[in-house]
Amino acid sequence: MSPTGSAILALAAVVAAACAASAPANREFSAAQTRLDAAASRCVELSELVSCAAALSMQPNDPRLLVAEGDALVQSRRPGEAIGVYRNAVKSGAAQDEVGPKIAVAEGQRLSVLHECETETGAAAERACLSAWLPGAPDEVMVFKRRGLLLQNDNRPDAALDAYLAAARLAPRDRDVARAIVALSGATDRADAPTLTARGAALMTLGRPADAILSLREALRLAPDHAGAKMRLRIAEDALASHRRSGAKVASLPAAARAPAAQDASAFSNEAPVTRSN
Repeated sequence: MSPTGSAILALAAVVAAACAASAPANREFSAAQTRLDAAASRCVELSELVSCAAALSMQPNDPRLLVAEGDALVQSRRPGEAIGVYRNAVKSGAAQDEVGPKIAVAEGQRLSVLHECETETGAAAERACLSAWLPGAPDEVMVFKRRGLLLQNDNRPDAALDAYLAAARLAPRDRDVARAIVALSGATDRADAPTLTARGAALMTLGRPADAILSLREALRLAPDHAGAKMRLRIAEDALASHRRSGAKVASLPAAARAPAAQDASAFSNEAPVTRSN
């Protein structure tokens, strides 16, 4: 065989090997594309939320898919989420002329479910509050408070506490929210560091630094590096010292209303080191 023929055969072998090596990758790409096409089709044509989520997980921020997901959320009476998704679609390149009317429809639906949230009772009202929730809306705190009350009335204290904790993150000085957090954190078995820190912050809002210190020290006993608890503990201790220097009367909760972990004040003397026990 001539040198030229040998070179041609060698080149062919290299090309064949490269094609064989790339075949699995090509098949994998083809399968992924098939899954994307199927999910996108069901999202756009059938308004399937599960398919929209699947398609967007493979192709995030696709404006066409985001608009379709917003449409599916409106059909599912979840207008608060729909408005957020439509706004993201515009940010991702969807035409404002197309999305604007859809946002208007969702906002109208949201007013309806928001009215149900505010005026109805029971599980349907709680679902309406969840459907109406729109992050950043002026009524966001009210929605969380109302949902917390509905869950509390439905004897679901843990879920109610979560709703009030969400409200507290937005409105830390709201005394109604603070009172609910103190009551619910004392009535449930939740004794984790974040909950105890939130309870301490709520007690500070209610002007009860002595009780706040008990809760915050317990939070730090469980999580010595919890930055929020450390900061609030310093504030509470400064506030208590200021009260004592001025001779002002410091408000305190009745023993029965305190969190179980904070019942015994002697367990948290200023001299005792903060240690990890869990």
